[in-house]
Amino acid sequence: MALSPLFKVNEDGDGVTRVRAHRQAHAAVTRYQVLDNTSGCSLVELQPLTGVKNQLRVHMALALTCPILGDHKYSHWSKLAPQKLPEGTLRRLGLVQSKTRYLPLHLHSRRIVLPGFKGHRDITVSCPLPKYFINALKRLEIPLPAKE
Repeated sequence: MALSPLFKVNEDGDGVTRVRAHRQAHAAVTRYQVLDNTSGCSLVELQPLTGVKNQLRVHMALALTCPILGDHKYSHWSKLAPQKLPEGTLRRLGLVQSKTRYLPLHLHSRRIVLPGFKGHRDITVSCPLPKYFINALKRLEIPLPAKE
């Protein structure tokens, strides 16, 4: 199974370009909203409208050219290697490049809504951010998202 984005954000960020999809790639749609950003790092809310394996990781890395912090698989499309971070980000996180391999994937499912079945109400499951995620946001000086 393959997944490739249909559109990619332009280098200057002012629009999108249609990408030729791989023949065997599955269609996947993700809504996204940048909640906050600072110094080249962003907190992004993602809402997958389809359920394709690794959809969010592929869309962030390839379509938005903004891989998820700690995503060592999709940060480099051609090789499996630790994520390479800019010097400023490393400094803020208190890391050296050789230690980035220990960064956990900063992808968190904050809320999942299971639609009601046969007249029953929707079930909503929420989960707070893990401590490593909160610590990274603080070090990067990105405000914590508001609780709903």
